[in-house]
Amino acid sequence: MPSENVPTSVRAQPAADLGSYYGTYRGKAAYARETSAGSWQVKVHDPTNRLAGHDGWLMLGTGWPTLPDACEATGLS
Repeated sequence: MPSENVPTSVRAQPAADLGSYYGTYRGKAAYARETSAGSWQVKVHDPTNRLAGHDGWLMLGTGWPTLPDACEATGLS
C-alpha cells in the first residue's frame, strides 16, 4: 500500500531525542535515561543484589520530570 494511502496515525513517527546519563550510585555504575519526554528513570548495576534483574541492573525509580530531579532523589552522581 503506498504511503499516501496509509492513515497518518499508522505512519512511523520520528523518534524524539531523549536524554541519557551515566554516573555512579554508592560506588556502582548507574544509568539514567529519559523514557519519554519529561520522564526519567534511574538504574544501578549491582549483580550481587538479589533484586537485580538477570542482567544485573536494579531499578532505583522512575517518573522524575528532569535529570536533576532524578539525581537528587536517588543520589546519582
